[in-house]
Amino acid sequence: MHPDTRDVAKHMKEFGLSLLGRSIKDVTFSEMLNPYVHAMAVVTCAQAAEIIIKARIVEEHPLLIFTKLPRPDPSSLLDVGSLMAEGRTLTYDELPDALWATTGYRVANRSQFDEFGKLRNVIMHFAVPNTELDDAVLRFAFVVIEPLIYDFWKADIIESYEDFGEEEEYILERLSKLGIPFTRKPSG
Repeated sequence: MHPDTRDVAKHMKEFGLSLLGRSIKDVTFSEMLNPYVHAMAVVTCAQAAEIIIKARIVEEHPLLIFTKLPRPDPSSLLDVGSLMAEGRTLTYDELPDALWATTGYRVANRSQFDEFGKLRNVIMHFAVPNTELDDAVLRFAFVVIEPLIYDFWKADIIESYEDFGEEEEYILERLSKLGIPFTRKPSG
């Protein structure tokens, strides 16, 4: 494999955490004139979860997230460009099983993970349902994804997303109102 593939997991982790932070920020401080901000946050949050889980799988080996690989080129090593152009990665719903198969880790709230994926699909392919999407994002992020982030990297969502700054108190207040427990865990 090409040496460039070594940096993929780090990039995926950082990008996934940033997307997750963006979705949380969007449901906490939504734009008044954007009627789709909470729906977009669902899509962003689901995409973040997908990338975060793939990042952990890629830490084991970059090819483990692929269901289709490029055809071999005898004149060069397999590189990231070829993977992106010709490769196909696991889908959202395949990720919990692939995570378990590669790391032994089981997504604790699998049914909630699956339901959130269905919600994302309804929004992307049909229409925005008339439900509290902001609450759904926070529940998914902090009940399903937060434990993974801690178990994988001994970090939490808020510490991972530096842009929260003083806004952290508002997020914690929302979690409290929703009855979602969140306790800062010691890092490292």
